[in-house]
Amino acid sequence: MPMLRCTDKDCGHTWFERSALAAGADCEVCGEPSELVGVDDEPPAELAASATASDDRSHPAHARTKAREVAKAHGFVRPPVIVHKIARDLGFTVRSSHNLGTLRARLVGDVIEVNANEPAVAHRFSVAHELGHHFLGTVHGSGPTAEDEANAFAGELLVSGPMLRHALSDTTDARELRELFKVSRDVLRIAAQTHKLSDRITGDDAGG
Repeated sequence: MPMLRCTDKDCGHTWFERSALAAGADCEVCGEPSELVGVDDEPPAELAASATASDDRSHPAHARTKAREVAKAHGFVRPPVIVHKIARDLGFTVRSSHNLGTLRARLVGDVIEVNANEPAVAHRFSVAHELGHHFLGTVHGSGPTAEDEANAFAGELLVSGPMLRHALSDTTDARELRELFKVSRDVLRIAAQTHKLSDRITGDDAGG
């Protein structure tokens, strides 16, 4: 099996693919292009087990890859990604509700209800989270893994690694980045940590 390696030296993630034609595919961790670094007829046992598991259910890295694919498929190549439009394009109705109590959002049929008492940035994350469940084929109540994956999808849909890297060439200020991506402190901080970019952000989120 061919082994690929991320071309971003700060990332350096390596993984196995089924075909050498996958060379150049985006890194499942940071989104940068990959390069072919070797071929192994049989991957290590732990990687083979991981590959089998990934056939059964998604993982955060897969969720992030899927999120980037969704953003691109809907024409979003720079921030902000308008998640409400993606939801509408898929046939969902996004509705603000005063009857959710402590819930931030819920999906009922083809209606995504968001808590009217939450700010707009929270609504955006909630819609992105529900889209994560939709695209990953999971539902609320499936367990912490499903929620972690939906959160990973949402974070990457709102602040993808490639978009954040590009944005940092224009500004490193946390406030400006949050305004650009239309996200909360936590979403920006987690994205920066995930893509190993925390040290490039200045201001109130620096170092995350």
